[in-house]
Amino acid sequence: MAKKSSNPWGEMSSKLGRSPSACLGRYEDLMKETCSEHVAFKRRGTSPRPIEESGFKRSKVAGQVEVCLSSFEQTLQHLREEVYATIQPLSQANLMLEQQIKERDERIENLQKMLENIQSQLQASKEKKRQASIVELIGKHQKCLESLEMQLGEAMSEQNTAAETISSLRDINADKDSNSD
Repeated sequence: MAKKSSNPWGEMSSKLGRSPSACLGRYEDLMKETCSEHVAFKRRGTSPRPIEESGFKRSKVAGQVEVCLSSFEQTLQHLREEVYATIQPLSQANLMLEQQIKERDERIENLQKMLENIQSQLQASKEKKRQASIVELIGKHQKCLESLEMQLGEAMSEQNTAAETISSLRDINADKDSNSD
């Protein structure tokens, strides 16, 4: 389709020597007249006579109206095609974007589930490490207690030995004192 000018009314008004609003106004007036004639014929139950039978001769205005009407219809058709050509790719792009958004939402949801799983695994791992640390500390504490108990036992044994040694030294000392007298 050939590219039409952006202002077909301007083209038409220059051809007809009338302003676009005058052409449109005349067209609207004629449409009202035609509609009112058709309504009147319908009320009477008859059909309008063809233009040739009614004695109506095409005047310069009627020709201009035809040109206006034709140009108007062409402009409307051109606008319809442009709107359709503009809307269709936008509609397809919109559908693609909606699909992409849906896919991203699904990916986000999956990532959130994965993150929750990882967090729960980390929490479980931390808990296991904490439990292992507690068990290790309990083991070390138990060894320390056993070592201290053993040292305490040795110290008590040494104390008993020392007490016996002191007692025997006292006895020896007492014997010496009694013999030296």
